[in-house]
Amino acid sequence: MIYMIVSGEREVLALLSRLDLGNVNFVESPPGDANQSVHIVAGEGLEAYLPLSDMVDISAEVQRLSKRLVKIQAEYDGLMARLSSSSFVEKAPKGIVRGVQEKAAEAEEKLTLTRNRLNFIKSKVLIAN
Repeated sequence: MIYMIVSGEREVLALLSRLDLGNVNFVESPPGDANQSVHIVAGEGLEAYLPLSDMVDISAEVQRLSKRLVKIQAEYDGLMARLSSSSFVEKAPKGIVRGVQEKAAEAEEKLTLTRNRLNFIKSKVLIAN
């Protein structure tokens, strides 16, 4: 179920955005479960609340992201160990060292994005253990 705060022509907006009116509730203020929803501001006078529980299996997503985080962290740690080895940095061709540095930077970015996504889900949804 999608909750929308909107002023203006509701039916026109729903048709234009190809939303099923049966799945859209037009409201004047945020729904009660707004803190467990993704909040989208599409424009002035148009906000949408998409309940996370309707979009994904929260527990499965937390498990998936946690496993991904462990895998990426191990990859990152291995790359950083290679880069911290003075013999590797000194003896390996510069192109190889540069490649490892680029992979480490990519892994670090993936770590940050995955942590942020996991923290967002955990902060927005009460997860039953």
